[in-house]
Formats: sequence, structure tokens, C-alpha cells
Amino acid sequence: MRIWIALGLCGVLACSRAENESAGRRTPVAPPPVEVDVPADTRIEVTVDGAARPAIDARALSARAPDYRDEERRAWKLTGLVPELDRVGASIEARGTNGVSVRLERQANAALEPVLFLTRRGELVATMVDPAQPFPDYHGQGGRLRRPGDTMPHVSPVLALVVRTQP
Repeated sequence: MRIWIALGLCGVLACSRAENESAGRRTPVAPPPVEVDVPADTRIEVTVDGAARPAIDARALSARAPDYRDEERRAWKLTGLVPELDRVGASIEARGTNGVSVRLERQANAALEPVLFLTRRGELVATMVDPAQPFPDYHGQGGRLRRPGDTMPHVSPVLALVVRTQP
């Protein structure tokens, strides 16, 4: 009787191994394209001191040259998209899904610039970047070396921008 139990257990283990091997033989997912267009359904509502402004849509972003660009990414300064933000003390709240938002403030001596960032996956992200190095090398730099990666708060997807010109 023990022999039959042992044979049955070996059969179950052998079948589960074949399943694991077939998972490793799947076709890999292709990387995203090198040049990514702004998603056609992009529509970001803009409010300045409680008053509605024209929304930022795919057409408006595509017509404007990005302020920062590399082979894979593009970023537009939010001060260029919403000129009222270009005041010391002004702030912008980027709102995303599920009630998530991040507040980005303009400071006189800060080296960071608020931007709307288009990733190579076609996602729009609101964050702050260093104009000297807007696209730092985070990927492949951490892991076992205990490097933190991107620690800057960000929101994606961006659904609305709320600007306050006074603190």
C-alpha cells in the first residue's frame, strides 16, 4: 500500500513540474515602442484659484515641444502649461484616481521644477524634476546595493491640476 501512495505522490510532483516548465517557455512581452505618443484620450482639468481654465488635452501637449526630452521620455514644465504657477509661493495639486493627490510648491531657491512627464509606457505623471538631470538613472541601479530609486512623490494618471497662486 505504501508503494502505491509513493507512486501517486511522484506522479503528482512530476505533473506539476511540467506545468512550471511550460510557463518558462512563453513568448516574452515586447518592450514598449521607442517613440510614444500622448494618449489620445488625455484630458486634464485645470483650475486656478477656483476658476476653471482650458483643459490640457492630447492635442495641446502634442502641439507643444517638451521642455525635457531623451530617447524614451518627454516632460513639459507645468509653469509653461499653466503660466499662473510661475510665481514664488504658488502651488499645484495634481489629482489622480481614488482620491490620491500630490501638492507641488514653487519655491524661490528650490532647484526642482514641477513637470508633466510622459513615460515610455504612455503614462502621464505629475512630479518634480531637477532641470540639470531630469531623467536620472534609477532603473538597474538599486537592489542589492540599497540605492533608493526615485523617492520623489508623483501622481499617475493625472486627472486634474488645481493651482493656488497665494500660499
